[in-house]
Amino acid sequence: MTAKIVGGVTVALNDGPVRIEVGPSLFDGAPTARLVIGEGAGAVAISVTDSPAETLDNLAEQVARLAAWTRRMKSLKTLPEVA
Repeated sequence: MTAKIVGGVTVALNDGPVRIEVGPSLFDGAPTARLVIGEGAGAVAISVTDSPAETLDNLAEQVARLAAWTRRMKSLKTLPEVA
């Protein structure tokens, strides 16, 4: 099984919120889990119900890389200019 993107989506994370939702599916009541970015009608959810733990581990690793990149970019902005 591979990831499915239904239409192209870009989400500006900004300051979130990011949360998880677990519980019965709104469609058929089956257990479900998803990562939710944003709030209300503008929220985007990524279902992880059928994802193997390894895929979620990879997601966590990639998020850690993004966090490191963001910190690096922030530190570069605070460096003094060199003539």
